[in-house]
Amino acid sequence: MAKYLEISETLKQEILDGKYEKEGKIPTEYELVSRFNVSRQTVRQAIGCLKNEGYLYQVQGSGTYVSKPSRQNRKSGKSSQTVMVICTYISDYIFPSIIRGIENKLSSNGITINLVATGNRVDVERRILQKILSEPDVDGIIVEGTKTGFPNPNIALYREIQKLEIPIIFLHCSYPELTNTVTVGMKEMEGGKYGITSLVSLGCRKFGAIFKSDDRQGLLRYAGFCDGLLDSGLDLDSAIVRWYTTEDVDREKDNLANRILYDFGKEDGVVCYNDQVTLAFINAYKVADRPLPKLFSFDKSHISDIFPPEVISIGHRKEELGVVAATKMINMLDGKKEESIFLSWVL
Repeated sequence: MAKYLEISETLKQEILDGKYEKEGKIPTEYELVSRFNVSRQTVRQAIGCLKNEGYLYQVQGSGTYVSKPSRQNRKSGKSSQTVMVICTYISDYIFPSIIRGIENKLSSNGITINLVATGNRVDVERRILQKILSEPDVDGIIVEGTKTGFPNPNIALYREIQKLEIPIIFLHCSYPELTNTVTVGMKEMEGGKYGITSLVSLGCRKFGAIFKSDDRQGLLRYAGFCDGLLDSGLDLDSAIVRWYTTEDVDREKDNLANRILYDFGKEDGVVCYNDQVTLAFINAYKVADRPLPKLFSFDKSHISDIFPPEVISIGHRKEELGVVAATKMINMLDGKKEESIFLSWVL
């Protein structure tokens, strides 16, 4: 037997015996060269064999680590599997329905989920991704990206996870910097275009709009909004558009709608990023004792149940989106290739 195969078998047995379980990291190349009295190339061949078999993975600049047993035994189906679900928020707004769809589908297939939230903060996202890389105890990741509308400093970490061949599915939007990603989301541009054409069909000719700038959903809805204006024969200057970020909401909450409302004048139709923003606008109009314009909103969440008749809210396919994402993850865990899909809004 070739020397590198002997070393490979020795290390494999030590891995199976749990020798490296506490640290999760095998000795360095230099230490293995000294231990087995072989060349560095021979050690690298042995490590390469174990990587190909799923027993080891490497993190650039950190070292070589032992893979989780379920990843080692995935093909034989000897171990249960775990999928990490990373959301921006867990208990807020539409996310419980999405999570319910994911959990029901995965659990019915014997897959456990670990649920964490970033609060739409890149520093929290970074800590979560670093933990995955240092302790790779997950078989797949379903993630709603953090601030997908801005350049993200965590792209390199996502690329490292991709190198480990841990399947990743993005909810709503991916990062433009990443290639070959699978995304399950809504047709955001289609929704934005429908917003303006709906208001035009109701006789509106002067528009206001507010979109979220730090998530790509807001950028895409705005792009569709502009297409709708132009397709309706209206100039772009017929609309006043304002933007907000996650921090704006965190800092101002009730004052945000009032501040934007101050910029609006005689608009007879307003497109809002989602039902939460729409509700803030409705309350601001009431307090200011101004006649409510026709409003268009996204998501048709539980909040929309209290909207007056002047408001149109198109439906986000929340639980269905979660089920689709989970189904694709199951297929990817089985080694099948998957592609992105974007669902139409419920009009």
